[in-house]
Order: sequence, then C-alpha cells, then structure tokens
Amino acid sequence: MIRRLVWASIRQRPGRSLLLLFGYALGVGVTVTLLSIGGALIAQARDQALVGDGDLIVLPEGIDLETLKTGGASSMFFTIDQATFLYREVLASERFDGLISAAAPWIDDELLYLDLDGELVPISAGATIPALATALEGSPELVAGSWGDIDADRSWRAPTDAELYRSMDRLHYPGGSAIGDTTWAEWHYFNVLLPEDAGWLYLTYMIAGEVPDGRWGGRLLATWVDPGAGERVYTLDAPPEVVRFAAGEPDLDIAGSRVHVDRAGVYRLTARIPAETGGDTLTVDLALEARSRRYLPPLDIGGTSLVSGYTVPVLDGRSAGMVCARGRCLELADAVTYHDHNWGTWNAVTWDWGQASAGRFSLLYGGVAQADRIEGSRFVYLADDDGFAGIYPIRDIVTEWREDGLAPARITVHAARGRDSLALAVSVGHVRATDVPTGTDALARFFQMRGEASLSGRLRGEPLDERGQGFFETWTSPARRDEP
Repeated sequence: MIRRLVWASIRQRPGRSLLLLFGYALGVGVTVTLLSIGGALIAQARDQALVGDGDLIVLPEGIDLETLKTGGASSMFFTIDQATFLYREVLASERFDGLISAAAPWIDDELLYLDLDGELVPISAGATIPALATALEGSPELVAGSWGDIDADRSWRAPTDAELYRSMDRLHYPGGSAIGDTTWAEWHYFNVLLPEDAGWLYLTYMIAGEVPDGRWGGRLLATWVDPGAGERVYTLDAPPEVVRFAAGEPDLDIAGSRVHVDRAGVYRLTARIPAETGGDTLTVDLALEARSRRYLPPLDIGGTSLVSGYTVPVLDGRSAGMVCARGRCLELADAVTYHDHNWGTWNAVTWDWGQASAGRFSLLYGGVAQADRIEGSRFVYLADDDGFAGIYPIRDIVTEWREDGLAPARITVHAARGRDSLALAVSVGHVRATDVPTGTDALARFFQMRGEASLSGRLRGEPLDERGQGFFETWTSPARRDEP
C-alpha cells in the first residue's frame, strides 16, 4: 500500500518529490559528515603518537599537530621553554594533586639516520622518562634489555637541593653580541635581615668584563644599613689572578671571599671586606638554606639590544652564622634572607625591581630598561608553600615622589592576565640613594628602599588582601621619563 502511494505521488508531483528526496539526502549526508569529523577528532585526541596515553598534551606555541604527527620540518628540534619548571612546579606540583595524577615528557617517532658501515639506515626513535611513562600507563612494549630511569632522569624530575640550586645558579661566559662587551658583569646578591634590630645587609659578589684592577677581575660590595645608626659601605676590588670561578658552576671565590653550594644544597658565604672609610672591616660567615622551594628559574629578561639574565634561587631563605663589623659581632640563627643572580651587559641599563613577603606569598616584580626603552618583559611573580603560584605581565609601574622630589614615597605596580588582576602598593620607609656616573656630565641616581607592601586584586577568582614587607629598587637618570 505504501509503495503505491509513493509511486502515485511521484507520478502526480515529480518535481516536489525530487526536491523532497534531495532535502532528505542532504540532511543525512551532513549528519554522516559531522559524525565522521567528530569521530576523527576523538580518535586524534586519543592518538598515542600525540599524547602518549595521556589526556592532555603541552606543545610549543604555534606548532601544527598534523605536521608534528607526520614528522615535518616544523616538528624537528622544537623545545618547550622552562620544561623542567613546568613539570615540577605545575604538572607534578602539590597544588594539582587532585587534578593531575601523572605527567611525562615525550618525544615520539622522530626520524633519524643511523650510519652502519657507511650506509645510512632510517630509524624511528622516541624518548621519555621511564618512571613517568609507567605512571602515565604509556610504557612501550619491551622487546629486549632493560628500561628504567638513569640518574639524569631522576635529577630532571626530582632534583636534590644541591642539584636544583647548582643548575639555576651557574655562572656564565658572555656569548653572542656580549662577547668583548666591557660592560658585561655577573653577580650573586644576598639580602640579610640582621637580629637585635640591627637593620639589614646588602651583600654582592661580582665578576665583570672590566674592573679597575683588570679584565675579569672581581668586586665585593656590602652595605650594612642600620636605621638607628646610619649605614656603612664596604668594598673591595680584586685582580683576575685572585678570582676563581668556572662557567656552569655557582661557586665563586674573590680574594678568599666565597660563595659555595655544598652537597646538601646549603649556601656557604664567607667574606672579608674593608670599609670605604673609617678603617672598619666586615666579616661574614653564614650558612643559607631555603625554608621552602620558592624560586624563579633562569630567565632571559633582555630585549633586542640588551643581553640580560636573571634567576632567584632563594626567595624564602634563612641564614645562620656570624656577621661582624662596627666593633661588634652578631650571631644569626634564623635570619630572613633573599638571594638572586644577575648577568648580562649593563651599558645605560636601569631597572625596577622588588621582592616582598606578603601574607602567604613570596612576591617578586621586575623589568629592565636601556636608555629610554623598556627591554624584554616586565612581570610580577608569585610563589607560596605549594611552589609557583602565578606570573603576570606588568601593565604599569607608578612612582609617587616625596614633596621634596628627592626620593620615592610610594610605588604602585599593576599586573593582569586573563581574569586575574594584581595591584602591589609599596609604602616606602627607608631609602638609600647612590649617585652613579653615566659617562657624561650627568649622574644617574639609584634608590634602594625598604617598605610596607600591600597585595590586592583577584587570583583564580578569589579576592586578595595580603600585607608584608620587602625591598625595592628603582633609578632616575637623564634617560628616565619619570625623573622628578
């Protein structure tokens, strides 16, 4: 009966029937196509060649997935910046214990050529860390031999304190455009809060492309700031023959004053530095340990014309030992200590910088400028007891000056990323100003400050209101537009 009705309809209205048939066919075809595309996307998302049995893959920005799968030119030799930091402080951190059960680095199906008696044989090779691949349930089938972590694998995913700090804090030789640049300098910097309300100590161990006593000599700089008794500056220039260091290692010896990272990951600091005036001598013998693993990994913070690197191995440290000067010795047992490390070329370079303990956070901000140009990125960095807590591009830094215009009174830093926004307000207390020659008739003025810090805004949807104290630096010079 149905067939008769269909054929009768076709004979009486052939055009309408064909249009109806075409409409149904088009709808079915679109549905089949969409289902096929969806199935392909799901299959690709589950493709072991892409994700190694994981649910999420992290790739360098801009890389093409299809080219990666087929081994095209753009998939060769790619790297992910700060991959070790990303693994330790994000993917494997305690902060995401409930969300991420396992993570592993993965390089798969790279085409290589093996030379066998002069004949090039194409082979396919991949790499990962065995223990992490096993946790990810992505271990390959073992045909022969053994497959397990070697010591380098273990140190990549879970370094000891000594391995971590020695890898971050290594010294450098200038390369590229910095070769031969006499403004090259590199230094270990320590900031120590002293007991008995005796103020604080700035301590710097520096090597430089050119110092008064010769190329690749050293310089020791220290300032003991006691708000109740004033400040005293200590300095020593050392010729190259009494400076000992090796590129790739953190240890530095300048005329017997040393920075050394021992096998336990403890910084051993010794120094003997004469005062600029007055005949006094500063002696330092300290052991510095990180209270928690709050650190900033090595970064390139320079720009197109500036070579500049920076790392903060110890954002949250404690020192024990002895500091002697001004006719007395102070015994330190649990002194709050900060340590960073800078390297690069410093011709006409200024910077904004600050570090503070604000509630549950260790906070760091900074950026460099050369002449009147901001070079590289400026950022606010946060860490807490779970490690890395966030990094945010700075939108602006506003400096308000005292009525006499001679020193900053307040600094405000605004930073944001996505829905998160941060405002750091610094109320400046103590200020130390140093005039620095610029090679012209003008002087640059360098400000080292201690003050109260207030951190507000929103972080991951939650309001922020954290307060504490910190140290801050800025410059004014003929090239700075915010000079009073």
